Amino acid sequence: MPSCCLPILEIDKKHRIPETMAIARFLAREYGFYGRNNMDKFRNDYICDSLYDVMHAYMRYFHTKNGHFRNEFSPFMDPGKIHPHGMEMMKRNQYDELHQIYMCTLLRVVPFLERTLRTRVGAKPFFLGDELMLADIMCYCFLEGPYIENNAMFNKFPEIVALRKRVSTHPKISSYLSSRCGSLW
Repeated sequence: MPSCCLPILEIDKKHRIPETMAIARFLAREYGFYGRNNMDKFRNDYICDSLYDVMHAYMRYFHTKNGHFRNEFSPFMDPGKIHPHGMEMMKRNQYDELHQIYMCTLLRVVPFLERTLRTRVGAKPFFLGDELMLADIMCYCFLEGPYIENNAMFNKFPEIVALRKRVSTHPKISSYLSSRCGSLW
């Protein structure tokens, strides 16, 4: 398994591609969701990279909150030598810090994306125009956890909420969403 982590995309039982965004970009190019010209591709990239910042911060926060990263403080720390109250304090501080990083990232990126959607020429329905592209799909996917956890914080971002609705009602996407297994992550 390349890079010893998931996800990977295996192609023709010969090629294994690691990394979420490399896979997403490859599939978007293969299936026509990446844009028609270099400027569209550039827009797709900066929107997706901004959304990835949110997803990465949210994943760290989410997994720490749910106990998946709780003992990963430092490779140099011996948890057995720390008083139990000190360990709890460290866990709480780590959780609080990751929550703050996540919220700062979210509140930096989502207003930028809201402005990006508001300034579309001719009130097009998606980030790059009339057609669903990778950036729109990533907006739905990467904001799904934060939206489920606290959808009220998106009340200030009606364009983002409307875009997520348009993506979820796309025929192929709505078919997938109705058939997929529920998962917290």
